[in-house]
Amino acid sequence: MNKKENVVVLGGGIGGLAAGYFLARTGKYAVTVLEKAPVIGGLCASFEQNGFTLDYGAHKLYSVIPGVLDEITGLMGDRLLTVPKQNRLYLRGHLVDYPLKLGNIAKVLGPVIFLKLGFGYGIELLKGFFDKSEPGSYEEYIIRRFGRPTYELVFEPLADKVWGDPATLHPEMARTRVPASGGLEVALKLLGLKKETAETNAEFFYYPRAGFGDFPQAMVEEIEKHGGQILTDVDVTGFKLAPEGLRVEAVEAEIDGNKQSFSSDYVVSSIPLPLVGKLVFGGEDATFKQAAQGLQFRHLILVYVFVKRDLVLEDQWVFFPERELVFSRIFEQKQMNPELGPEGHTAITADFTTTEDSDLWGASDDELAQQVIDGLVKAGFISADEVEGQFVIRRRNFYPRYDLAYAEKIQTVSDKLQQVENLLTTGRIGMYNYNNSDHCTDMGHFIAEHLAAGEETKTIWQKLEQRVANYKIVD
Repeated sequence: MNKKENVVVLGGGIGGLAAGYFLARTGKYAVTVLEKAPVIGGLCASFEQNGFTLDYGAHKLYSVIPGVLDEITGLMGDRLLTVPKQNRLYLRGHLVDYPLKLGNIAKVLGPVIFLKLGFGYGIELLKGFFDKSEPGSYEEYIIRRFGRPTYELVFEPLADKVWGDPATLHPEMARTRVPASGGLEVALKLLGLKKETAETNAEFFYYPRAGFGDFPQAMVEEIEKHGGQILTDVDVTGFKLAPEGLRVEAVEAEIDGNKQSFSSDYVVSSIPLPLVGKLVFGGEDATFKQAAQGLQFRHLILVYVFVKRDLVLEDQWVFFPERELVFSRIFEQKQMNPELGPEGHTAITADFTTTEDSDLWGASDDELAQQVIDGLVKAGFISADEVEGQFVIRRRNFYPRYDLAYAEKIQTVSDKLQQVENLLTTGRIGMYNYNNSDHCTDMGHFIAEHLAAGEETKTIWQKLEQRVANYKIVD
């Protein structure tokens, strides 16, 4: 029997676990996953609170990438529920259907504003006959495709809440996040002359009946079934590099105060790129350090509000583009599976992003919770006397923010790390790619397939970058 090669996976979120799962499944690799937190799954884990099984915000299992849903359903089997998808926008005091419907949006906006949106799009359509240049920012991308009035009504305030000033965002952020190609496509759909497709809108999605955290748990079980190991509460302290060439011979770590070394034929990392660079270069490569530290992120805030009512929403989640409400989305756990909370009670999760120096990040948990509760009451979703409790979770540096110079910075980081002949990166943080769990699953499958086929890591990395560049998020 051929001896298995050792693969050390850094990070036990979906990105790391997916790579570990698919690599272990090949039968060629002894997989060890090292996770810093006491539990696996990252923000795709679930947890128990007040009789509820709760997720870290809204998660679903859906993909338009060929083969990914087959892999997920094959892994999860009857642990999955099929959920008809329903989500809406809260606009001008009303819930607006998504996908957009002509009668609904015209009624909400009124004829004057509705015609103004159409006129704004017409102006941009005429401009497009003369200006064939590529848009230079998120703002330009959206205005050219939908018109300035639509941009100012919906896209600009929502983008500003989630990522900051859209004029300073790379157009790639819009390409990834906006499913429609432009105002004409939206108009045709409103008129019923073009239908939504799986590429632009999911009619259903899968969801683990025990909470989204059962998805990473299933991968853990399969890794262990194939002889791999998952270690938590691990502090990775360094790489032991080969004396010649740039190759990681072992990953050094501390577990319960004890130093351990994990031999590595390959290392797959889903941890932050500046940390990987420090492990490889020791902070001595100024060019790498400047580029890696220049990659921008947004902090995530989740506010959970417990309500004395069986259900509050008719949707799984609702988006809030306007600035009058602090949150950009709310999510109701029991809309995924009513069994995840006690009868007669529900939990609403409000999420929003911010920066380290913002008033929101500096606010106390009680102040944040009160802003969310006040917003839910103002919007008519709940009454104040129905609130039974609340708590806040904060996570630093969770959402990659593509600034105007991000492409050059990530290329510098990537070129440097590709010099390590047995290193690969994966996942949202490891690839600095704004994506969902299906994309992370696809990355893991891609890495395992190509590594098992004998390809060099640098070749795999370059092919994976090309693949990742074409990912789109389907709501």
